[in-house]
Amino acid sequence: MYIIVVVLLLSLPDIVYPQAYQTIPLRFDIATNQLLQRHRYTHHEIDYEAYSITPAEMLELNLDSSNSNETTKCEQDFAILVKAALRRDLWALKIFDSWGKPLPSGLLKGNILWTGNYDECLDPLYQVPNKTFVHQPFDGQYCALSLSGTTSEGATSSGLTLGICVPESCDRQAIAILARSLFKKDNITENNLLCSNDAASKQKSLSRGAVATCVVLSLLGLLVVIGTIVDLLTSRLKSVTHVAPHINGYDCISSISSTGAKSIVVPGYSRFSIQTLVDAIPRSVFIAQFSAIRTSRRIFTMTKNDDENSLAFIHGLRVLSLFWVILGHSILFNLFYTSNPVDVLSWSHNMAFQFITSGILSVDTFFVLSGFLTTIIFVRAVTKEKFSLRFFILYYVHRYIRLTPTFLLIILVSINLTPFFGRGPIFPVVQGFESDGCRHRGWWTDIFYIGNLVHSDDMCLGISWYLHNDMQFHWIAPLALIPFVIGRKPIGYVVAILFVLVSMGSILGIFLYYPSMSLNLLTDATNIDGPSFFSKVYITPWCRISAYAIGLLTGFIVINVGRSYHSNTCTKLFGTFLAIVVGLTCVFVMYLDYVLVPGLSRSALIAYQILSRPCWALVIGWILFLCSTNQGGIVNTILSWPIWAPLARLNYSAYLIHLTVLLTTIYNHTMPIYNQPYMVLNTYVSNIFFTYVTAIVVVIFFETPFFIFEKYLFKR
Repeated sequence: MYIIVVVLLLSLPDIVYPQAYQTIPLRFDIATNQLLQRHRYTHHEIDYEAYSITPAEMLELNLDSSNSNETTKCEQDFAILVKAALRRDLWALKIFDSWGKPLPSGLLKGNILWTGNYDECLDPLYQVPNKTFVHQPFDGQYCALSLSGTTSEGATSSGLTLGICVPESCDRQAIAILARSLFKKDNITENNLLCSNDAASKQKSLSRGAVATCVVLSLLGLLVVIGTIVDLLTSRLKSVTHVAPHINGYDCISSISSTGAKSIVVPGYSRFSIQTLVDAIPRSVFIAQFSAIRTSRRIFTMTKNDDENSLAFIHGLRVLSLFWVILGHSILFNLFYTSNPVDVLSWSHNMAFQFITSGILSVDTFFVLSGFLTTIIFVRAVTKEKFSLRFFILYYVHRYIRLTPTFLLIILVSINLTPFFGRGPIFPVVQGFESDGCRHRGWWTDIFYIGNLVHSDDMCLGISWYLHNDMQFHWIAPLALIPFVIGRKPIGYVVAILFVLVSMGSILGIFLYYPSMSLNLLTDATNIDGPSFFSKVYITPWCRISAYAIGLLTGFIVINVGRSYHSNTCTKLFGTFLAIVVGLTCVFVMYLDYVLVPGLSRSALIAYQILSRPCWALVIGWILFLCSTNQGGIVNTILSWPIWAPLARLNYSAYLIHLTVLLTTIYNHTMPIYNQPYMVLNTYVSNIFFTYVTAIVVVIFFETPFFIFEKYLFKR
């Protein structure tokens, strides 16, 4: 099955179709770029009068263009529409009423999404008095017209989005000609349009990529269904009958379901029917492991493990860190399709908003956890079996097989099936949630986990840069792990410390080499022509390895001192106090950059970029150390709550799928979102819920089958 997935990805250039129109930001930096462009608009920079046109003017323009001998079906229908509107026919007024209105309220708050009413365009008008729908001679077709603009600073902006409703008979070329004629804009092309008739669901046949993806998912689904049926049958057989030892040529079968536990003596010839079924149970155990019921039980088991080797507190850290990631992404990607982005930007003057803007530190928490667990698992494995070439190979193979199949399947779904996930004014009904660059250039980098280094602008699944970094750190971790386990512990410590120093030095060197580079993601958009902070610093392994290395060091220390180690009270109190101060500083220190007009100096911002991640990693490392040695107190208790365990088992799939869930939710809105604090909170909770619900499906049908195959293959 894994080979099939890889083959599908290898053939992506052939099975997907090229599309040039992109309506949504697919990565953090692109979304920020477009957001910062939008809030630069003012009332005087938008030529709104060009988009104000009456039906009478439309009719005049249409008649002028129809003086030729031949007219298209589109032109004929549009003339009928305009004449009907002048007669004030209700169906025609409904179509024009659905158009986006130039100069709506909230322009100074960033409202440049004049989408109109998507549903009013496509659905027939319902008349309440006579409980009927208004008849119209043809259906409407909604189109979102994306218009570029220029800010007062001379920069090209993402521009307005204007919703128009035209007859269904019009194709994209005809609509582009009509828009140029109506709005007197010569730069409008087909690439500026996204129309409801372009939807993948309205095409005559599925793309080959969609068909291939459906076949793979169907095979996995069939495997799970068969496993579930076998599991139910074997469980039923075991619960109904209990085969007792053969006595005097007879089989005594005791009915355990009977309250009296009566024994029934069955002649020997029946032995072949019953005994054959029972004997077949062991052979069906393997297929039953794919059962959705068994997987669900494994997911939702909350029995507290009292094993001294248990690291239950890891569950809480993993889940809370993903909650933080989802919080930041919920607000950021929500802003792209909102009518008041400036209001949300103004929230940055509230210090509590720093919890959101500092959400990027949550990724460093994952890196620390990854380094810590890699150390613990590696050392435990070496103590159980002799260090050998086979062990070393399995160190890499197990990690790759464990993560990659689910990762690649999610990418296949994102490329080929997301166009079918909804509809709306700017829903990417043609290309889905992946860019053309992903489809034709960047897809193969995910197989080798180098998407953050090669074709980083064409990376698939915008959050995959973290997986690339984590896998790359896993590749080089043995440089520190091997010396540690073979008795050269000082070398292991030195190598891990060098990783931290290389990371800090790389960030400093890059900022010195590119003196004009922006210093964070939120200002990266202003430096369009220069080097990108996102691609040069944010996603590169040499700039992000410090947190992972500190995780390795934390693991080394815990193994050295043992789980029964106890610090003296003064050391523990001082360390905890220092961790709280450093953690709060990492989260809130950038508040000054938001509220002060000049902001912080460039030197201060560079210092923050160099020190913030290692310092935050040290805070998480201190928590790991205290909890590992049973000195974490109430923090350890909270992080070890059994409720975190099921969510932690879903965490990997939840991370992979959460952005797809967010985008599906956002772009199914038929009108721009108006952000308010309570609505943002409601949306955030909803996103968490649906992310983990979707993750259950991903774990059952994507993750577990390959996990079982891997266990069977390597006898783990």
